[in-house]
Amino acid sequence: MTPEALAALVALALEPLGLPERTLTARLKAAGIVEPGSVLRQLVAAGRVQATQGAWVLTPAGHEALREAHAALARAQDPSPSSAGMEECPSVPWLTQVQTHWVEAVSVNYAVDPDLLARLLPAPLEPEVFHGTAWVQVLMSSLRDMRPRGLSPLLGVCFYQVSYRAAVRYRNAKGDWRRGGYFVRSETSDPVMRGVGNALKEFKFHEFGEARMVMAREGDLLTVGVDPEPAFPGGKLVGVFDTEPRTQPPEGSVWPDLDALHEPLVECYDAFGVADGHVYVLTIDREPWNARFANPVQLYCEYLQEGPLAPGARLDSVLHLTECAYHWRPLRRERYAR
Repeated sequence: MTPEALAALVALALEPLGLPERTLTARLKAAGIVEPGSVLRQLVAAGRVQATQGAWVLTPAGHEALREAHAALARAQDPSPSSAGMEECPSVPWLTQVQTHWVEAVSVNYAVDPDLLARLLPAPLEPEVFHGTAWVQVLMSSLRDMRPRGLSPLLGVCFYQVSYRAAVRYRNAKGDWRRGGYFVRSETSDPVMRGVGNALKEFKFHEFGEARMVMAREGDLLTVGVDPEPAFPGGKLVGVFDTEPRTQPPEGSVWPDLDALHEPLVECYDAFGVADGHVYVLTIDREPWNARFANPVQLYCEYLQEGPLAPGARLDSVLHLTECAYHWRPLRRERYAR
């Protein structure tokens, strides 16, 4: 379908009662279409529009063509398209109807040794390397009103979560690369959410831990704290961040600006798990991150400073993220190259 024909279908779809030819022609000319009459003749020949009682309207074939065009556009913009042979395998179908919001979050971005990170990754996952180093984001977030879509927010669950997301990639059985994140560690403040996460295939990438957590704000200062339960040592986190919005990275960061780190660290929608000869892919559909650089006034991250990625883990930058809604797609999986 030509762009001109698509524009005509869209113009008519916005007017269920149809448009007089003079009005439709004027709108198409305003959209830059030089010969609207030729476009209409093409659509009539294809059975996609017709004149009824002095107005042009879409036919059922026209509506179907518009839906197909919309689906094609959605596929072209999909940040996580399905590979050939990828199958859906949700453990609980309605889970993909769950919705929630990040009230706010911080992403503490560490540059780490690729060899040290590789030791924490199951095959076939491998670190993605940017600027000569691998990357782990410590994502501390406040989640609000998690619930099945359609239910009142009053029935939702509010909790904190911290995830240590490594930027990784793998090659599937057809030889194509897919990039995403692998959580080398995670904790939540809610024991029920921990139990649900550990029981579902969607989150069975490692064992979720439990911790006492806090996020408290005073003006531009955001204080975060994570104190893991004794069964999950090594994840103490204390930070005070000045969240006054900054568009420029801190001194010493390898990223020249926000746009430069957007694809590697922000545009990451897939979380990976590996089991039974498959890579499991959990995709989050979310609103854009409203990310700005933040200044760490104080910061202690035990896992990065003293854990399996130390020595050598280097704090690069901190992002502060504001309101962001998201939900999950059905869990998918595919074979990987051996």
